[in-house]
Amino acid sequence: MEHVVAEHGVSERFACRVLCQHRSTQRKKPTKPDDEAALTANITALAIQAKLAEGASKRMAARAESPAILMGLIFDDRGNPMSPSHSNKKGVRYRYYISHALLQNRGEAVGSIARVSAPDVETAVIGAIHNTCAADPAKTDAEPIETYIARVTVHPDRLAVQLRSGSPVDEGDGDPSAEKTVTVPFSPTKPLQKGVARAPSDPGTIDSETRDTLLQAIARARSWMDRIVSGKADSTDEIAASEQLAERYVRFLLPLAFLSPRIVSAIDNGMAPGDLTVATLARALPHTWAEQERRILRA
Repeated sequence: MEHVVAEHGVSERFACRVLCQHRSTQRKKPTKPDDEAALTANITALAIQAKLAEGASKRMAARAESPAILMGLIFDDRGNPMSPSHSNKKGVRYRYYISHALLQNRGEAVGSIARVSAPDVETAVIGAIHNTCAADPAKTDAEPIETYIARVTVHPDRLAVQLRSGSPVDEGDGDPSAEKTVTVPFSPTKPLQKGVARAPSDPGTIDSETRDTLLQAIARARSWMDRIVSGKADSTDEIAASEQLAERYVRFLLPLAFLSPRIVSAIDNGMAPGDLTVATLARALPHTWAEQERRILRA
Protein backbone atom coordinates (compact mmCIF):
# COMPACT_ATOMS: atom_id res chain seq x y z
CA MET A 1 0.00 0.00 0.00
CA GLU A 2 2.80 2.40 0.88
CA HIS A 3 4.36 1.72 -2.52
CA VAL A 4 1.10 2.56 -4.37
CA VAL A 5 0.63 5.82 -2.40
CA ALA A 6 4.22 6.92 -3.00
CA GLU A 7 4.38 5.81 -6.63
CA HIS A 8 1.10 7.32 -7.82
CA GLY A 9 0.69 10.23 -5.40
CA VAL A 10 -2.80 9.24 -4.24
CA SER A 11 -4.28 9.17 -0.77
CA GLU A 12 -4.30 6.09 1.37
CA ARG A 13 -8.13 6.12 1.36
CA PHE A 14 -8.22 6.13 -2.47
CA ALA A 15 -5.56 3.39 -2.70
CA CYS A 16 -7.46 1.18 -0.24
CA ARG A 17 -10.71 1.63 -2.21
CA VAL A 18 -9.03 0.77 -5.53
CA LEU A 19 -7.19 -2.25 -4.09
CA CYS A 20 -10.32 -3.41 -2.19
CA GLN A 21 -8.65 -3.33 1.21
CA HIS A 22 -10.13 -1.92 4.39
CA ARG A 23 -8.23 1.01 5.83
CA SER A 24 -8.02 -0.78 9.18
CA THR A 25 -5.44 -3.08 7.64
CA GLN A 26 -3.12 -0.07 7.42
CA ARG A 27 -3.57 1.17 10.98
CA LYS A 28 -1.26 -1.38 12.59
CA LYS A 29 1.96 -2.29 10.94
CA PRO A 30 3.00 -5.96 11.37
CA THR A 31 6.09 -6.34 13.49
CA LYS A 32 8.40 -9.28 13.95
CA PRO A 33 8.95 -10.71 17.42
CA ASP A 34 12.33 -9.96 18.95
CA ASP A 35 13.32 -13.62 19.07
CA GLU A 36 12.24 -14.49 15.52
CA ALA A 37 15.80 -15.06 14.35
CA ALA A 38 16.45 -17.45 17.24
CA LEU A 39 13.15 -19.28 16.60
CA THR A 40 13.99 -19.62 12.91
CA ALA A 41 17.42 -21.02 13.76
CA ASN A 42 15.88 -23.54 16.19
CA ILE A 43 13.29 -24.67 13.66
CA THR A 44 16.01 -25.08 11.01
CA ALA A 45 18.17 -27.11 13.41
CA LEU A 46 15.22 -29.36 14.30
CA ALA A 47 14.47 -29.89 10.60
CA ILE A 48 18.10 -30.84 9.94
CA GLN A 49 18.10 -33.28 12.86
CA ALA A 50 14.86 -34.84 11.63
CA LYS A 51 16.31 -35.22 8.13
CA LEU A 52 19.46 -36.84 9.48
CA ALA A 53 17.41 -39.20 11.66
CA GLU A 54 15.26 -40.10 8.66
CA GLY A 55 18.38 -40.85 6.61
CA ALA A 56 19.79 -43.01 9.40
CA SER A 57 16.49 -44.91 9.64
CA LYS A 58 16.49 -45.52 5.88
CA ARG A 59 20.07 -46.77 6.01
CA MET A 60 19.24 -49.12 8.88
CA ALA A 61 16.18 -50.39 7.01
CA ALA A 62 18.23 -50.97 3.86
CA ARG A 63 20.87 -52.80 5.88
CA ALA A 64 18.19 -54.96 7.52
CA GLU A 65 16.73 -55.94 4.13
CA SER A 66 20.13 -56.58 2.54
CA PRO A 67 22.24 -59.65 3.34
CA ALA A 68 25.22 -57.24 3.47
CA ILE A 69 24.89 -56.41 7.18
CA LEU A 70 28.14 -54.37 7.19
CA MET A 71 26.98 -52.08 4.37
CA GLY A 72 28.09 -48.51 5.14
CA LEU A 73 30.27 -49.63 8.06
CA ILE A 74 33.23 -51.39 6.42
CA PHE A 75 36.35 -49.62 5.02
CA ASP A 76 39.75 -50.63 3.69
CA ASP A 77 42.92 -49.55 5.51
CA ARG A 78 43.19 -46.37 3.40
CA GLY A 79 39.76 -45.13 4.41
CA ASN A 80 37.86 -46.12 1.26
CA PRO A 81 34.31 -47.41 1.87
CA MET A 82 33.75 -51.01 0.76
CA SER A 83 30.50 -51.74 -1.10
CA PRO A 84 28.66 -55.07 -1.20
CA SER A 85 28.93 -57.01 -4.45
CA HIS A 86 28.50 -60.59 -5.64
CA SER A 87 29.36 -63.05 -8.38
CA ASN A 88 27.71 -66.28 -9.55
CA LYS A 89 29.80 -69.38 -10.18
CA LYS A 90 28.38 -72.82 -10.92
CA GLY A 91 24.96 -71.54 -9.91
CA VAL A 92 26.23 -70.46 -6.47
CA ARG A 93 26.15 -66.81 -5.37
CA TYR A 94 29.32 -65.51 -3.66
CA ARG A 95 29.14 -62.21 -1.73
CA TYR A 96 32.01 -59.73 -1.33
CA TYR A 97 32.82 -56.25 -0.08
CA ILE A 98 34.84 -54.28 -2.67
CA SER A 99 36.75 -51.03 -2.14
CA HIS A 100 35.17 -47.95 -3.76
CA ALA A 101 38.60 -46.99 -5.08
CA LEU A 102 38.76 -50.22 -7.06
CA LEU A 103 35.23 -49.73 -8.42
CA GLN A 104 36.17 -46.20 -9.49
CA ASN A 105 39.39 -47.39 -11.21
CA ARG A 106 41.59 -45.49 -8.74
CA GLY A 107 44.17 -48.22 -8.37
CA GLU A 108 46.68 -45.97 -6.58
CA ALA A 109 44.14 -45.27 -3.80
CA VAL A 110 43.15 -48.88 -3.09
CA GLY A 111 43.99 -50.23 0.37
CA SER A 112 45.95 -53.39 1.13
CA ILE A 113 42.80 -55.49 0.75
CA ALA A 114 40.63 -54.47 -2.21
CA ARG A 115 38.09 -57.29 -1.92
CA VAL A 116 37.06 -59.48 0.99
CA SER A 117 34.61 -62.34 1.38
CA ALA A 118 31.41 -60.98 2.96
CA PRO A 119 30.47 -64.12 4.97
CA ASP A 120 34.03 -64.40 6.36
CA VAL A 121 34.28 -60.80 7.57
CA GLU A 122 30.68 -60.74 8.86
CA THR A 123 31.25 -63.93 10.87
CA ALA A 124 34.44 -62.49 12.37
CA VAL A 125 32.73 -59.22 13.35
CA ILE A 126 29.70 -60.97 14.87
CA GLY A 127 32.03 -63.24 16.85
CA ALA A 128 33.89 -60.18 18.14
CA ILE A 129 30.61 -58.60 19.28
CA HIS A 130 29.55 -61.68 21.22
CA ASN A 131 33.02 -62.08 22.76
CA THR A 132 33.39 -58.43 23.71
CA CYS A 133 29.92 -56.98 24.28
CA ALA A 134 26.91 -58.23 26.17
CA ALA A 135 25.03 -59.00 22.95
CA ASP A 136 21.82 -60.99 23.08
CA PRO A 137 22.48 -64.28 21.20
CA ALA A 138 18.76 -64.58 20.42
CA LYS A 139 18.84 -61.49 18.18
CA THR A 140 19.54 -61.59 14.47
CA ASP A 141 23.06 -60.88 13.23
CA ALA A 142 22.11 -57.43 11.93
CA GLU A 143 20.74 -56.16 15.28
CA PRO A 144 23.96 -56.28 17.35
CA ILE A 145 25.91 -54.78 14.43
CA GLU A 146 23.51 -51.81 14.30
CA THR A 147 23.70 -51.49 18.10
CA TYR A 148 27.42 -51.82 18.77
CA ILE A 149 29.47 -51.30 15.57
CA ALA A 150 30.56 -47.84 14.40
CA ARG A 151 33.20 -48.86 11.84
CA VAL A 152 35.15 -51.89 10.60
CA THR A 153 38.55 -51.43 8.96
CA VAL A 154 40.06 -54.31 6.98
CA HIS A 155 43.83 -54.81 7.31
CA PRO A 156 45.93 -57.59 5.74
CA ASP A 157 46.14 -59.54 9.03
CA ARG A 158 43.32 -58.19 11.20
CA LEU A 159 40.04 -56.33 11.49
CA ALA A 160 39.85 -53.12 13.53
CA VAL A 161 36.30 -53.11 14.91
CA GLN A 162 35.37 -49.70 16.33
CA LEU A 163 32.53 -49.89 18.86
CA ARG A 164 29.98 -47.16 19.35
CA SER A 165 30.29 -44.98 22.42
CA GLY A 166 28.35 -46.44 25.32
CA SER A 167 28.72 -50.04 24.11
CA PRO A 168 29.17 -52.41 27.08
CA VAL A 169 32.60 -54.03 27.05
CA ASP A 170 33.29 -57.09 29.14
CA GLU A 171 36.95 -56.36 29.79
CA GLY A 172 39.07 -53.26 30.14
CA ASP A 173 38.52 -50.06 32.05
CA GLY A 174 38.09 -46.54 30.80
CA ASP A 175 35.44 -44.03 29.95
CA PRO A 176 32.28 -45.94 28.90
CA SER A 177 31.23 -43.00 26.73
CA ALA A 178 34.43 -43.19 24.66
CA GLU A 179 34.60 -45.23 21.45
CA LYS A 180 36.71 -48.39 21.72
CA THR A 181 38.47 -50.40 19.05
CA VAL A 182 38.67 -54.19 19.18
CA THR A 183 41.32 -55.98 17.11
CA VAL A 184 40.20 -59.27 15.54
CA PRO A 185 42.77 -61.59 13.88
CA PHE A 186 41.70 -62.08 10.28
CA SER A 187 43.35 -63.38 7.12
CA PRO A 188 41.35 -62.42 4.03
CA THR A 189 41.28 -64.91 1.18
CA LYS A 190 42.95 -63.08 -1.66
CA PRO A 191 41.74 -63.64 -5.25
CA LEU A 192 43.98 -65.53 -7.63
CA GLN A 193 46.43 -63.38 -9.58
CA LYS A 194 46.26 -63.16 -13.34
CA GLY A 195 48.65 -65.38 -15.21
CA VAL A 196 49.05 -68.82 -16.74
CA ALA A 197 47.76 -71.63 -14.59
CA ARG A 198 47.98 -75.29 -15.55
CA ALA A 199 44.83 -77.17 -14.64
CA PRO A 200 45.27 -80.69 -13.25
CA SER A 201 44.59 -83.50 -15.72
CA ASP A 202 42.06 -85.07 -13.33
CA PRO A 203 39.33 -82.61 -12.34
CA GLY A 204 38.22 -84.86 -9.48
CA THR A 205 34.56 -85.17 -8.53
CA ILE A 206 31.85 -82.58 -7.83
CA ASP A 207 31.39 -81.07 -4.39
CA SER A 208 28.11 -81.13 -2.48
CA GLU A 209 27.09 -77.58 -3.49
CA THR A 210 27.57 -78.30 -7.20
CA ARG A 211 25.74 -81.61 -6.80
CA ASP A 212 22.71 -79.92 -5.25
CA THR A 213 22.70 -77.18 -7.91
CA LEU A 214 22.79 -79.74 -10.75
CA LEU A 215 20.04 -81.89 -9.24
CA GLN A 216 17.82 -78.85 -8.73
CA ALA A 217 18.28 -77.84 -12.39
CA ILE A 218 17.44 -81.37 -13.58
CA ALA A 219 14.36 -81.49 -11.35
CA ARG A 220 13.13 -78.15 -12.67
CA ALA A 221 13.61 -79.25 -16.29
CA ARG A 222 11.67 -82.49 -15.69
CA SER A 223 8.88 -80.58 -13.94
CA TRP A 224 8.59 -78.15 -16.86
CA MET A 225 8.55 -80.95 -19.41
CA ASP A 226 5.82 -82.79 -17.46
CA ARG A 227 3.69 -79.62 -17.51
CA ILE A 228 4.06 -79.30 -21.28
CA VAL A 229 3.35 -83.01 -21.97
CA SER A 230 0.33 -83.09 -19.64
CA GLY A 231 -1.09 -79.92 -21.19
CA LYS A 232 -0.84 -77.87 -17.97
CA ALA A 233 1.39 -75.44 -19.86
CA ASP A 234 1.07 -74.61 -23.54
CA SER A 235 4.57 -73.27 -24.14
CA THR A 236 7.89 -72.29 -22.60
CA ASP A 237 6.60 -68.71 -22.59
CA GLU A 238 3.85 -69.69 -20.16
CA ILE A 239 6.32 -71.54 -17.92
CA ALA A 240 8.72 -68.60 -17.95
CA ALA A 241 5.93 -66.22 -16.97
CA SER A 242 4.76 -68.44 -14.09
CA GLU A 243 8.31 -68.98 -12.82
CA GLN A 244 9.29 -65.31 -13.37
CA LEU A 245 12.22 -66.38 -15.54
CA ALA A 246 13.45 -65.49 -18.99
CA GLU A 247 11.95 -67.73 -21.68
CA ARG A 248 15.42 -68.23 -23.10
CA TYR A 249 16.61 -69.65 -19.76
CA VAL A 250 13.68 -72.11 -19.66
CA ARG A 251 14.56 -73.32 -23.17
CA PHE A 252 18.22 -73.61 -22.15
CA LEU A 253 17.47 -75.90 -19.16
CA LEU A 254 14.68 -77.95 -20.74
CA PRO A 255 16.99 -80.53 -22.45
CA LEU A 256 18.11 -81.66 -18.98
CA ALA A 257 14.77 -83.47 -18.74
CA PHE A 258 16.20 -86.01 -21.22
CA LEU A 259 19.48 -86.58 -19.37
CA SER A 260 20.83 -90.13 -19.23
CA PRO A 261 19.84 -91.96 -15.99
CA ARG A 262 23.47 -93.01 -15.61
CA ILE A 263 24.57 -89.37 -15.57
CA VAL A 264 21.85 -88.44 -13.07
CA SER A 265 22.96 -91.32 -10.85
CA ALA A 266 26.61 -90.21 -11.05
CA ILE A 267 25.63 -86.67 -10.05
CA ASP A 268 23.45 -87.94 -7.19
CA ASN A 269 26.29 -90.12 -5.89
CA GLY A 270 28.81 -87.28 -6.18
CA MET A 271 30.88 -89.19 -8.75
CA ALA A 272 30.42 -86.81 -11.70
CA PRO A 273 33.47 -84.87 -12.95
CA GLY A 274 34.47 -81.94 -10.75
CA ASP A 275 34.37 -79.45 -13.62
CA LEU A 276 30.73 -80.21 -14.45
CA THR A 277 28.34 -77.22 -14.26
CA VAL A 278 24.73 -76.55 -15.22
CA ALA A 279 25.93 -74.59 -18.27
CA THR A 280 28.28 -77.30 -19.56
CA LEU A 281 25.63 -79.95 -18.90
CA ALA A 282 22.81 -78.17 -20.74
CA ARG A 283 24.76 -76.64 -23.60
CA ALA A 284 24.52 -78.68 -26.84
CA LEU A 285 23.39 -81.83 -25.03
CA PRO A 286 23.59 -84.85 -27.41
CA HIS A 287 20.32 -86.61 -28.25
CA THR A 288 21.46 -90.17 -27.45
CA TRP A 289 22.25 -91.34 -23.93
CA ALA A 290 25.39 -93.13 -25.10
CA GLU A 291 26.79 -89.93 -26.61
CA GLN A 292 25.84 -87.97 -23.46
CA GLU A 293 27.69 -90.46 -21.25
CA ARG A 294 30.75 -90.47 -23.53
CA ARG A 295 30.97 -86.70 -23.51
CA ILE A 296 30.06 -85.97 -19.88
CA LEU A 297 31.26 -89.04 -17.98
CA ARG A 298 34.10 -89.61 -20.45
CA ALA A 299 32.98 -93.22 -20.57
